[in-house]
Amino acid sequence: MPNLELTSHKVLVFDVYGTLIDWEAGIYNSIKSLFPMDTPREEVLEEYAAIELDLQMKDPSVAYSKILDLAWMRLSGSADTSLTCGGTDAVTEAGEGIGASGSPVAQQDLDVASTSDAERFGASIPMWQPFEDTVQALHRLKEHFALVVLSNVDNRSFDGTHELLKSRTHSEARKSRYPTETPDSPFSLILTAQQINAYKPDPRTLEAALQQVSSAPRALLPHPSPLWAVEPREVLVVANSLQHDIEPANLRNLNSVWISRHEKNIIGSKADLKERGEWTWRFETLGDLADAVDQEVKEACDAT
Repeated sequence: MPNLELTSHKVLVFDVYGTLIDWEAGIYNSIKSLFPMDTPREEVLEEYAAIELDLQMKDPSVAYSKILDLAWMRLSGSADTSLTCGGTDAVTEAGEGIGASGSPVAQQDLDVASTSDAERFGASIPMWQPFEDTVQALHRLKEHFALVVLSNVDNRSFDGTHELLKSRTHSEARKSRYPTETPDSPFSLILTAQQINAYKPDPRTLEAALQQVSSAPRALLPHPSPLWAVEPREVLVVANSLQHDIEPANLRNLNSVWISRHEKNIIGSKADLKERGEWTWRFETLGDLADAVDQEVKEACDAT
């Protein structure tokens, strides 16, 4: 696209797990014992990803930590975790259905995991570690954009992850272009699957994010105050998952950045999407994106 610049955007919508957090290491290290020792890492993660996506799409009212519980039980064969299709609607004006008890998940499935290995797996999300470049890059980027989380996660689990992404040193602490959740946070808005009551790649998740940064957000979901009134063309989706984030952005005609992580990630990577190259920009790491933004800013300053 001629003359298109990263800095022409106001909002960066971030995927978290896989883009900022090395979730595949956390997942694999937790579940590899459920497979024969010679099972390739790729096969383990592909089987897990298929189960996770199935559970999420069949019942978006189930919290992500519980999705992990149920995925563990299905992998281990310790319980019947089949879900009936249905679930609740996505976001409603009244906010109904968020955390609803009318879930099609069988209650016995939800009870089996108490104080079990499955429950410990579900509780491990806050312990998954950021990629080495993540924290510093986020705090560099917040100088130029509003950073928005759009993540397939529950609120409690993200609270732990959020702590890992806050600035810890003087070199990381930087001024923000937009107000952030806390002075040491890189994020100006946090939207989770639990709040929206839908999991990516359901297009309603991205629509919810676009509405919350617009001039007419839904009152019962988090939104900026004062309102940003950002147009979709000013939103840039930044993610590692082609399936969960880049393809939905492309279908919505939004610009996107694929953080490819050297193409080592398995979950959300689809060969056909990779071949089509639907992203607007590609960088190997988040640090590379921050470098590119800084270069654009420098060139703009030098031209004035």
